[in-house]
Amino acid sequence: MDERRWEDLQMDCLVKVLVKVGMESLLLDVPFVCKSWYKATLNPSCWQSLIFPDNECIEVWPWDVSECPNFQNLMDRFASEYQIDGDRCSVTAFLKFVINRSSGNATVLKLPKCCTVEAFEFAANVCPGLVTLSLPLKLLDSDNTKLELIGKWKNLEVLSLDLSKGYVDEHHALSIAKLVPNITYLNLKGAKVYHDSLVTLLRGCKDLVMLDARDCFGFDENDDEISKLASHISTFMCEGSNFPYRDMPLPLSAENPFDDEMWDDIFNDLHDVQ
Repeated sequence: MDERRWEDLQMDCLVKVLVKVGMESLLLDVPFVCKSWYKATLNPSCWQSLIFPDNECIEVWPWDVSECPNFQNLMDRFASEYQIDGDRCSVTAFLKFVINRSSGNATVLKLPKCCTVEAFEFAANVCPGLVTLSLPLKLLDSDNTKLELIGKWKNLEVLSLDLSKGYVDEHHALSIAKLVPNITYLNLKGAKVYHDSLVTLLRGCKDLVMLDARDCFGFDENDDEISKLASHISTFMCEGSNFPYRDMPLPLSAENPFDDEMWDDIFNDLHDVQ
């Protein structure tokens, strides 16, 4: 075997190892070992899984900078290691830099809560082959343009909108059911999701094999209609979900039965009495 082929084989083996070390090590540890290791980190195959850290990791699923201390620590260390002026290393610039390393090969992307709309749009254009996506619900904000970005991921199977106190309204539900009807895993744990919105998701996303709707506020875990619609889902979790105000008159708006302020007031009142 000639020297060139031997070097290529060594590089291929090294890349296969580095795929498993994680994004943080690829950025801050591996490149400083030696030149060949740095060169290996430039291979897009190393960046198929882009899991940005947050201040917590909720079970197997894979949000402002002040709420993402681990993410801020990552940015600070990155700026220090590469001797970049911290004021010039914005959240958007950093996210774009890392996402771009994948050169379109990323299949897993978990965005931090402090992610900007600009970075989200960039990811939608640069990472067309995503299979797993976790993002803060606030990036969607019932905006048609932003919601339609999800539809760019034709191979998407896993969608996590996990965000404590985040509100999944009817508009979100309809858009998800329309844009990514074939998803198999959906995480809504801890969200504020009204009964009708969950029904819309269940009727629209018929390929679900796992739905995590635990600790949600807006429907009851013993809801007969929801249980019936979810009966085909092999793993459906809704323990801890409740809506103690289900018997009170609903506001007149059918599209958005509870605005954010009303949801927050109800949610806070509930926790005050527990």
